[in-house]
Amino acid sequence: MGEEKEFEIKLVASTGNLVSPEDATRFAQSAGRICYSEKDWDELQEEKLSPGLTNHLRNCGHHSPFEHVHLTFYMKGIPKALAMLLNNERPYVTSEKSARYTVMKDIEPLQRELYDKWLARFIELVERKVPEVTDPKHRQKLAQENARYMTSVFTPTKMLHTLSLRKLNELIFELERVAPEYQESREPFKKRLAEAINGFLEQTRQWRVEGLNNRTERRLSFFRPHAKEYFGDVYSTFSAMSFACLAQAHRHRTIDYGISGGLESDATPVFFVPPIIQDTPLSAEWQQDLERIAESDIPQGQLLSVSETGALEDFRSKMILRLCGHAQYEIMRNTLATARKYAQQMPEVKEWARPKCQQGMKCNEPCVWRGEKALERII
Repeated sequence: MGEEKEFEIKLVASTGNLVSPEDATRFAQSAGRICYSEKDWDELQEEKLSPGLTNHLRNCGHHSPFEHVHLTFYMKGIPKALAMLLNNERPYVTSEKSARYTVMKDIEPLQRELYDKWLARFIELVERKVPEVTDPKHRQKLAQENARYMTSVFTPTKMLHTLSLRKLNELIFELERVAPEYQESREPFKKRLAEAINGFLEQTRQWRVEGLNNRTERRLSFFRPHAKEYFGDVYSTFSAMSFACLAQAHRHRTIDYGISGGLESDATPVFFVPPIIQDTPLSAEWQQDLERIAESDIPQGQLLSVSETGALEDFRSKMILRLCGHAQYEIMRNTLATARKYAQQMPEVKEWARPKCQQGMKCNEPCVWRGEKALERII
């Protein structure tokens, strides 16, 4: 595997322009005092820091005052896999560089060669096989969306990530717990993820507040065993999706996702094949190229078994957004497959499993698929 690109974590904004854990603790003290004091906020802000009070808040598990402190970090060069782990731990807000809308550049030489090859291939394929797409910029975007499957899931990316002081500390304590375990794992993905985690811990340790760890048995949700499949007012299911698709699924922060298989050390990697090249000679070439990358790295095109749980109303929201011509193809197909399984148990879901423009909802973006072909497209 190639060397990790150096990544940097920088605090760029915070609640009340706080710049240190001491300032943040002072703010949390005022938030906690609101519950028991007759004073107004401005008066509470004038009080001196009381270590006895803030220690009591931490030690008794009354951590909600620390949630009022939000920190915004700019993470440059962060490995994509670590970004995915962070984006699986709610609550948070993130804005991440898109591999659909930008050309990938900071990648290993072999991946660069294959990415460029397939980028050109997909531009030509879309122009020849998908006449609806007449805009060269649209063809370019679709090509980028598919060529990125050739890049490593540890490709450096950049994102703005906002979370509370409480959540950051719960993450820090959990990552400190799992890092040694991942380092000793036989799974290459976990071993490499441990390196990224240690880099994250080194750059956030100054915000570590003793006693602000999670007091329940809630653990990191990035990995999760299979759950029994069920569809009702709540649902639980599992499906095969690539790393790229899972990263798209993380946008739906009301739904829980967890990797439950596909990364075992003795497992043979299986890859997503874009439908535009399925059942053509290019399919074998696509597989061979991904296998070349998988010899020393983990491509974003590798398929995982992913557990998914949530409420029907949240899945309904997901359908509105993803059963659409603007959605990434793979997550559209994945959402549609889940909707069809859901409809077998709850027939009303079948009426929702259509593009929103066919359900009387207005869409302000132009669409070449005109609704009816949004779910039939091949890219």
